[in-house]
Amino acid sequence: MRSRADLVAAFHRTMPDRVAQATDLWLGYEQGQTGNLQVLRRLLHTLKGEAHMLELAACGDLAELAEDVIDAVRGGARPTQLTGDSLLGALEGLGLLSASPGAEAAPELEIVKETLRAARAELGGGPPAGELAPPLVPASASASASDSVHESVLPPRLDQPDAPPDPAQPTARAALDAEAVGALLQELQRLHGEREVIQRRLRESQRMLRALLVEIDPRGADVDRFAERIAKTLGYGAEIERLLSAVRADWSSNEFAAGRALGELDEVVRRASVVRTERLLNQVSLAARSAARMLGKDVEARVEGTGLLDAAVERRLEPALLHLVRNAIDHGIEPADVRARRGKPARGTVAVTVVQTDAAVRVEVKDDGGGVDFARLREVLAPSVPGAATLDDAELIPYLFAHGLTTSRSVGAISGRGVGLDIVAREIGALGGQVRVDSKPGLGTTIVLVVPKNLHGEEVVPISSGRFRCAVPTHAVHSVVLLEDEELLRAPDGPRVRLTSDACAELAPLYALGAVLGDGGPPGPGDAALVLHHAAGLFAVSVDGYENPRLVALVRSEEMPLTSPLVRGVAPTADGEAMLLLDVERLFAYARQAPRDAPFAAAAEQKREPLALVVEDAPVARELLCGILRSMGLRVEEASDGREGLARARAAPPDVVLTDLEMPYMSGLEMVAELRRSPGLARVPVVVLTTAAQEQSEAALRGLGVRAVLSKQRFVEEELRRIIAASLGGA
Repeated sequence: MRSRADLVAAFHRTMPDRVAQATDLWLGYEQGQTGNLQVLRRLLHTLKGEAHMLELAACGDLAELAEDVIDAVRGGARPTQLTGDSLLGALEGLGLLSASPGAEAAPELEIVKETLRAARAELGGGPPAGELAPPLVPASASASASDSVHESVLPPRLDQPDAPPDPAQPTARAALDAEAVGALLQELQRLHGEREVIQRRLRESQRMLRALLVEIDPRGADVDRFAERIAKTLGYGAEIERLLSAVRADWSSNEFAAGRALGELDEVVRRASVVRTERLLNQVSLAARSAARMLGKDVEARVEGTGLLDAAVERRLEPALLHLVRNAIDHGIEPADVRARRGKPARGTVAVTVVQTDAAVRVEVKDDGGGVDFARLREVLAPSVPGAATLDDAELIPYLFAHGLTTSRSVGAISGRGVGLDIVAREIGALGGQVRVDSKPGLGTTIVLVVPKNLHGEEVVPISSGRFRCAVPTHAVHSVVLLEDEELLRAPDGPRVRLTSDACAELAPLYALGAVLGDGGPPGPGDAALVLHHAAGLFAVSVDGYENPRLVALVRSEEMPLTSPLVRGVAPTADGEAMLLLDVERLFAYARQAPRDAPFAAAAEQKREPLALVVEDAPVARELLCGILRSMGLRVEEASDGREGLARARAAPPDVVLTDLEMPYMSGLEMVAELRRSPGLARVPVVVLTTAAQEQSEAALRGLGVRAVLSKQRFVEEELRRIIAASLGGA
């Protein structure tokens, strides 16, 4: 469990990114993206709740005043110039508080608060409540020549009247076709009724078969009636054969129709979950423009390509991509005087390119800035990494993914934690994707994100090693080679394999998958080896065998009762066994360790502690609550909204639920009501922790059997511990 001081530090570290996101949301609203208001309000509400729980009163008060202004605009008030100025000033104030935590009582913040109160008062006489106010119209509709990001390179807005959507393509936010789903459900209900009729006919055939068996029973047979019994038996047999033939034909027809209907239903649902990347790329362009203006840099943002993604994939990809673009502008693009000394154009370039393949989407973020400062990185790593000074640039790249790593000597307006790949790696890793980095000092950095198109299945290369049946994602496989004596080199740090291409020859480190899994020896001639991508380049693992790529359905690691750091998911096989999908980045990390440290050397332990479910959309608040519960000896599952919390509760019934109220998709109140209607969950103890007004919701919660309703503004850890302990003890 991280201490409260660590969580406060984490809150301050994440604030620059959240301030940048909030700024983008408001600027987007000013340009006509009215849907941004709800997201901005949600972000401010989250900041408010986290700040109060961490006893950061100044941050909490500032976020609350800004939230009040947004609520007035959402309620129908018409925004003015003061509205935008006050909100942007509040966001700058939040950034100041996190950059200089001791500035809580700074006079400038009081001015910001007064401006917010004035803006709120000015909004008191807007249009009727419930009518969404139009966005603030900028003073000039055209971009000035001094804009730091050229508007000409921005992709067209998705809602422009001269670019009507193609009905054959998924929209930016596809919706479920209710009419198609209704028709398919009616068809499935009809087919279910047909199966009931088939079942009755099968029962009738069974009854006739029993009668036939009685007739042919030789015990107590009457010789005089023998011919009569034979005739009756033949009649029964013919009738049974006729009935079964009809049942078989009807069943085949029903099964075909049901399969087709289910396939169509799956396609309707799949289309509803797929979105195009144009909206995401518009957000990237807006984030680049906002960051460049905030930092006073002259940057050209180029956005190219398009693709189709599962909506769940896009939700993970968006924060990672926005983070990369902001950091490319902040840390990558040098100031104008530095670029002039290096002979570079005054205007820097950040290019984002999207390329789609059959199984994945590849996103490249490339800048022409100064590249990773490897000398500074060695200096930062020296106290904690033995031999850091002797590592070459490629060996240093994996350390960029370390949590909290920073090569920056000061905290800037947007970031202050190096390239921030820990955040990017976490989001992309959760999708089963990969992050690859190529940086050349003085020339720039290229970061490639590879993510699967959807989460319903994944294309993998099956491999075998000893008693283990495993797989790796196809997008992580560079090539497959047969190890020959002339290709194998014995280096002081271990074996390497020579990879030859048209461009050059490369030596990649070689490991035995069996040794990593604790079930095999070193690689040798004659073995097959998979060459895999990782963050800094390529590495190879020897295997006993491999198969052609195939698409598999996965059970994700978070849904499994047993865990291993190397396994990202499990896919069932046709023979009833299981295939383990390996996490390639962790495979590389473990391959470099001694075999005795291999995670498969000992069986994974089954979880036996009481299970707590924490449902909270504010990340810092969620981590604080999870840490408290884990320190009490509980096993903890996390969910970021009510809909996800309900699904997790149904998949693994918890012993206690701790939930917020105001959350996207499904509120805490709605989730608790669904829990009470779900078999096996009706009596699970529920504790609510919220910033919402208790008078409005406490009565309804008590009616649903909630154990306690606690306030985030007056959060007391010991009180929460006491209530959780009492809930688990049945008190």
